[in-house]
Amino acid sequence: MLQLWRVMQAGGRNFMRNAWLSTAATAVMTVTLTIIVISFISNSALTSTIKGVTDKIDVSIYLKDGITQAQTDTFKAKLAADANVQSVRYVSKSDALALYRSQNKNDQRLLTAVSEADNPLPASFQVKSRDPKKLDTITSIVDQPDNKALLDPTSPPSYSGDRKTTIDRIVRFSNFFRTTGLIASAIFVIISTLIIFNTIRMAIFTRRDEIEIMKLVGATKWFIRGPFVFEATLYGIVAAAITVTVFYILLLSSGPKVGPIDLSTTLAFFRHNPLIVAGGELVIGIFIGAFSSLMAMSRYLKL
Repeated sequence: MLQLWRVMQAGGRNFMRNAWLSTAATAVMTVTLTIIVISFISNSALTSTIKGVTDKIDVSIYLKDGITQAQTDTFKAKLAADANVQSVRYVSKSDALALYRSQNKNDQRLLTAVSEADNPLPASFQVKSRDPKKLDTITSIVDQPDNKALLDPTSPPSYSGDRKTTIDRIVRFSNFFRTTGLIASAIFVIISTLIIFNTIRMAIFTRRDEIEIMKLVGATKWFIRGPFVFEATLYGIVAAAITVTVFYILLLSSGPKVGPIDLSTTLAFFRHNPLIVAGGELVIGIFIGAFSSLMAMSRYLKL
């Protein structure tokens, strides 16, 4: 324990001795950890927002008038049997009329245009899919000849056209943002590793006479290398502390929504798991610092 304490003291002195290099390395590490946490927050918030949007998206399949109850039940059973179908709800003509009246209750002109006796609104199936990106199986069921004969020719199913374009656009945006975040995080991790690598390399050159003396008096390899590893891990510890503190101040003071992005799930995670968030940042920072230090020592510190 005494040797460990001395190693930590030596590493702390090196951290303070190379103040400018330590500041630069810590700053880059802070940026790296910030990019990583931004990527996490963005992915979490975007996933939550997209889930909220896609949960509201259903496929409307409009039926023609005059089909029998048996035909309706058979068609519904086929849709419900599909693995990608979460639920199928039958909306009768009267239900469709009630919904129409509810949606247009403030527009008397539209209300009077449709009556119970002359109801032009078709019955329909409201199909909620498990994955809105994979509607091909539902399409294939609808396109079966015996099922297609039951469709209202004037009202095509809503899984095509603008609805499908919107779903595809949301999915593409989500994938692009997720990939961009991962690439940015990887780039800054590499930059941090290189900067800390060079910082430790310069520290080794600066202390080469001191290292030779330590070797002559019988210091162990671990005792010589330990201060460099601890110095590098300090960059990660300080950077993690700064990143977590700033993000908790900014994120927890923000509202549950930023524009169309839903942050409620992310905010709840940060509020209820501060130790996990801080621990994750700390582990990443320490790993980058220690890894960079070990790389520099393996190349420039020959004992």
